[in-house]
Amino acid sequence: MKNKSTGFYFAAVTCVLAVVTFILLIVYSAQGGVVQGLVWAAAVVAILCEAASLLGEKPWTDFTGILGAAALAYVCITVFSDGIWNIAESMNGIKMVGLPELAGLNYTLAGVSIAAIITAVAACFMKKSKA
Repeated sequence: MKNKSTGFYFAAVTCVLAVVTFILLIVYSAQGGVVQGLVWAAAVVAILCEAASLLGEKPWTDFTGILGAAALAYVCITVFSDGIWNIAESMNGIKMVGLPELAGLNYTLAGVSIAAIITAVAACFMKKSKA
């Protein structure tokens, strides 16, 4: 661990945040939120790519970090756009087609996934080891 640099720790934080995002997606789906099949696949891809980027300085790990960040961005945008009715109805105090009680979970999913995207992009520009 002594030869690990800041980029490694950013990638590790991204991997943890991607797992937290996946768990939040499970909770969101269990409470009636809409989660498309491609979102599940993108979340799994993000977790695997960020875990692979922890393996060190290899030519292909640069691409896994980029792919992981793109998958996290897809998850964030898709879940936020699918839950826009939850948020709108929560703000307006009306009930039509969404589930306003899920608005807080939509905000939490967006916040965690945006934090994961930021750390993933930062990790892409950093070395994973000092050597």
